[in-house]
Amino acid sequence: MPIRAGGSHLIYLDHNATTPVAKEVVEALVPCLETNFGNPSSSHELGRRAKAALDAARAQVGSLVGAPTSSILFLSGGTESINYVLKGLVSSKPHQRHIVTSVVEHIAVLATCRFLEEAHGFEVTYVPVDADGLVSAAAVAAAVRASTCLVTIMHANNEVGSIQPLAAISAAVRAQHSALCTTGDNGHLQYDPILIHSDASQSVGKIPVLVDVLGVDFLTIAGHKVYAPKGNMTFLCCTFSSGTRALVKFMHGAAHEQNLRAGTENIPFAVALGTACELAQHSLATGLSQSLLSLRRQLLTSLTSLLATVPVKVNGPADVTKLLPNTLSISFQGVSANELLHMIEDRVAASAGSACHSHATTVSYVLEAMQVPVEFALGTLRLTVGKDTTPEDVECAAVVIAQGVQTLRQR
Repeated sequence: MPIRAGGSHLIYLDHNATTPVAKEVVEALVPCLETNFGNPSSSHELGRRAKAALDAARAQVGSLVGAPTSSILFLSGGTESINYVLKGLVSSKPHQRHIVTSVVEHIAVLATCRFLEEAHGFEVTYVPVDADGLVSAAAVAAAVRASTCLVTIMHANNEVGSIQPLAAISAAVRAQHSALCTTGDNGHLQYDPILIHSDASQSVGKIPVLVDVLGVDFLTIAGHKVYAPKGNMTFLCCTFSSGTRALVKFMHGAAHEQNLRAGTENIPFAVALGTACELAQHSLATGLSQSLLSLRRQLLTSLTSLLATVPVKVNGPADVTKLLPNTLSISFQGVSANELLHMIEDRVAASAGSACHSHATTVSYVLEAMQVPVEFALGTLRLTVGKDTTPEDVECAAVVIAQGVQTLRQR
C-alpha cells in the first residue's frame, strides 16, 4: 500500500513486520473510546454493553481459527503469549522438563527457551531445518522423549515464509510420546500428555488457519499482523485431551480472562482485533491468498527480469503451497542489503536478512540455518505485500530495487 511519508510516495513492502490498521478497524475502535467505555465487570448498562462487545470480539477471533469462544485469551502481544505458555511449564510440569523447538523460531521463543535452560534446568532440543527452511515431522518426533512437556514450532517463518507441516508434526509427536509413555498392557501414562504450541503470528490472515486441522493445544496470534493495532493479540488456550487446564494463573488479582490473567480488559483493542479477524475471514473467503500470491509472483518476475545479469537467489520453498503467499525473500550476490535499504528508504519500505551491530554486519540466524551462502545472505531483502498493495506498487518497487542493486554492484 503506498502511503505518504514526508511528502514522498512510499511503497510499503514490510507487512510481515506490521500492518497498517484497517479503516474498518479504526471505525469499530473509536466508539469504545468515546461512548462504549464501560468496565465489562460492572453490572450497569455501560458495563453490560462493554461485556457484550468483549464477548463478540472473542467470538470473532474464535471464528477465524475455528476455536470455541471460551478458549480465547486476550493478552498484550505475541511475546507475552509465548512467555506465558513456556514459562507456565515451570510450575505446571515439574517432572517434565524437556522442550522441542526449531532453530528458526521467533526470537521470543528462542530467548525464552534459553532462559528456561539457564534458570530452571530445562533441556531444549533445537531441530534443524533443510535448505527451504522446513523441519520434518519425523525429525521433530524423533526429538521427543517421555519427559517432553512441550513442542513449539512456528506455523510460518517471518523471514522467508516457509510453512511448517504442522498437522503432520502434531500427529507424529503425539504418537511418539504416547508410545514412549505407555507401560505394559494397561495403557497408563507415566507422564502427562505432550502439549503443542505454535506461533501463528505470520500465517493467520494470510492463509486458512484452523486449530483442529493443525492439532495444536496453543496458538499465538498477533493482532498487528492482521491490520489491528499493536499491543493487543490473542493467545488461543486449548485443553488437555483429559479436559484439564494446562496453564497456571499468569497474573493474580480478579478472575478476568478465564481466571488466568487478572486486570480490566482492553475493550477498544479487543473490539479492534475482533473486527480485524472478521475482515480477515471475509478476505480469505474471497481470494486474498491468491491475490497476494499473484503480487508476489509479479514482484519476483519483475526483479529477475530487470536484474537478468545479476546472480539472484530466492529463499524458501519453490512449492508455493509451502510458502506464505505474500512473502518474497530474495538475495542479491555482492550487495549489502542494509546499504540497499538505506538507498531506497524514501521510496520503498522493506526489511533485510542481515543486521548491523557496532559497524559489523551479521547474517540472519534463519538464513544461516538454511545454509544460504554468505555472499547471498548479506544481500537478502524480505519483501512482503499486503491486502492493499497494487500491481502498480509492485512494478514501481521492482524498478527502484533493481536500480539500487545495479548501483551498488558498480561501486
